Amino acid sequence: MPAVPSPPQTASRRNGLTFEQWREAIDTSFLPLAYSRQASGRFHCSFSYARFGACAVADLEVDAHRVAREPRHAAASDAGFFKIFWQLSGHSRVAQRNNAAELAAGMWSIYDTAQPYSIDMGERSRVLVLLVPQAHAFGWRQAAANLGGQALPGEGAARIAVSALGALLHDTCAGHLLDHHGQAVLQDSVVSLMETALQGARAAQPAAGDMDGVAGVAGAAVARRLGEARMRRLAEFVDAQLHDPELCAQRLATVLNVSRRTLYNLFREAGLTPHAYILSRRLRQAARRLSGEPGRTITEIAFALGFADAAHFSRVFHERFGMSPSQWRQRHAGVHIALPH
Repeated sequence: MPAVPSPPQTASRRNGLTFEQWREAIDTSFLPLAYSRQASGRFHCSFSYARFGACAVADLEVDAHRVAREPRHAAASDAGFFKIFWQLSGHSRVAQRNNAAELAAGMWSIYDTAQPYSIDMGERSRVLVLLVPQAHAFGWRQAAANLGGQALPGEGAARIAVSALGALLHDTCAGHLLDHHGQAVLQDSVVSLMETALQGARAAQPAAGDMDGVAGVAGAAVARRLGEARMRRLAEFVDAQLHDPELCAQRLATVLNVSRRTLYNLFREAGLTPHAYILSRRLRQAARRLSGEPGRTITEIAFALGFADAAHFSRVFHERFGMSPSQWRQRHAGVHIALPH
């Protein structure tokens, strides 16, 4: 099965937008949000925007206003994203879950778009915003759950990432676009840099009891609402359908006889999305097959578990287990792996 190429790179630069034009531009380029502002009259806004691979990035300079990701927005979305928000100048106030913080120039924060959040931007704030699908940043998940809505220092790996993204915006808006390979390399590099930054920020905080496996904790949290029998049925259904790349939230909702919105609400309590739960089951099964099926290639195992791209499989496997599929196979060959359910 061939790898799916990333879409052609796009870029744009706009200045002097009205508040209504600004709302439309952000809803179209990023995600639907709720907007409000206290001041009346002219609204100053300029932004540069680019897509690369599965990600989007924008450099924004705006007057004071508030944006919020409300529960209705998250419930209407099929896919989860992580959003990184760098404060380049001015100040903003960010909040998600029980965290709230003031961002000064040079600081940054992370959000999970499957969870409500809010941002209050100060007058003439300039920020850089990166949007990454959660499927491409699986290793960010636990750090995002702990750090969402907190102010983090913009140094080290985070500073390198924001510099690379600033250069990308400059070049793409000038017409110098990356080819598919260049986009993939940049996406992997930025995801890895920000994972390093998140792990460093998380390590600097007091331990709060890490999850013993994403799938296991998600199952336990959802089972408290569904009941053990229904949760076992859900896990059995997912494991039987892992080969199908089209396995999705709607099919899980059908199996449980609940609405898609109810399904997302159930998983939200576990800090996950249905897509992330499916991915965690795929990775759990991949680890077992890599150790117990030496006659099958890594690519064969990846495709048999619904991954359309072997490179993507290798990346998310490394993010989950801290080593490549080949390293896992060498270390665990012939060993029965008891992973959390």
